[in-house]
Amino acid sequence: MSLLPRAKPFFSQPPPAASRARAALRKTLTSAGTLLVWFQTPHAMARGLTALHEGGREGRVEEGCVRLRLLEGEAPAIVAALVAALSQDESEQTRALHVAGLGEPRLAEFGGILSLRALDLVARSSGLIDQLDEGRLTSWFHPILEARAPHKVFAHEALLRGLDRDGNVQSPEPLLALARAAGLLPALDTAACRSAIRATALHAPGRVFINFSPAAVEDPERHLRSVEQAVDEAGLPRSQVVFEVVEADRIDDTAQLEAVLKGYRSAGFSVALDDLGAGWSTLNLVHRLRPDFIKLDRELVHGVHLNPVKGMIAGKLLEICQGLGISSIVEGVEVEEELGWVCAHGADFVQGFLFGRPAETPRSQAGAA
Repeated sequence: MSLLPRAKPFFSQPPPAASRARAALRKTLTSAGTLLVWFQTPHAMARGLTALHEGGREGRVEEGCVRLRLLEGEAPAIVAALVAALSQDESEQTRALHVAGLGEPRLAEFGGILSLRALDLVARSSGLIDQLDEGRLTSWFHPILEARAPHKVFAHEALLRGLDRDGNVQSPEPLLALARAAGLLPALDTAACRSAIRATALHAPGRVFINFSPAAVEDPERHLRSVEQAVDEAGLPRSQVVFEVVEADRIDDTAQLEAVLKGYRSAGFSVALDDLGAGWSTLNLVHRLRPDFIKLDRELVHGVHLNPVKGMIAGKLLEICQGLGISSIVEGVEVEEELGWVCAHGADFVQGFLFGRPAETPRSQAGAA
């Protein structure tokens, strides 16, 4: 069975074009129209047709393509049912196109073909798209303390939080997972950065760490100019802003990552490398990137005073930071024994639930609301 060309990556355009693409596709998916589906194998097609039949719908097969007329608002549920009937590989290999209106699809519209899984993600991410368009994001603050004087706040990390339409706070993990899967990470990363800058300007917590996903940056120079403008318009001294590279979203090209971070440092910002000890790739970056701060992974710190193997690794990492003149921040400190251990082994700063949880407003000292 022949397939149409591989679907292009979704939302790979620069931000203005991506915004237009999101709006156009969202409108198309909520309109009445025709759904065209090209399955990879006859077996996958049979299961897809069965799923449609069980849902009370019958698709028409034409030259290896299943064609289905849909009423307004039906497309998301139908696409979700088809994805549920297939394996993940099959849903990624199956191609789909939803065309609004009563007419036959035009040749130009076939450029919008996506994998069935991508189309499902677009439908499910409509809430996130609305959230981005409406600016329903905020930032909470988590203090970073001096290790040997943990009552003294050194800085705060700005942490992303979502807001529903009633103003209720949402956890960031589902937002980030959906954004990665649906190709919306660049848009979410940009929105989260601007939210952190606004919140910092509003609450004036001093030095602030802002999570940063280099993998989400499509145009490094343009992105840096945008960040500079946002920080300057907010009246924040660049010397107080630290961009923290998130482990999960690093890019594989070390030279490119090095160039991106060099640009941020040249602009007057500091940079931090997150989750040292979470993967060997991190260690290979340290000597090339020479960040201003390094954060030790929270899993490595958990119970470090009871685990000789963790202790050996964490101790060596702290020793590396000291040798390179890089300030160390130990994350995930939850009990006094962990604090005592990391202080004894040369940690500069600490962060964790022992000193308080993230809050809407920054703390002037540990434990203060």
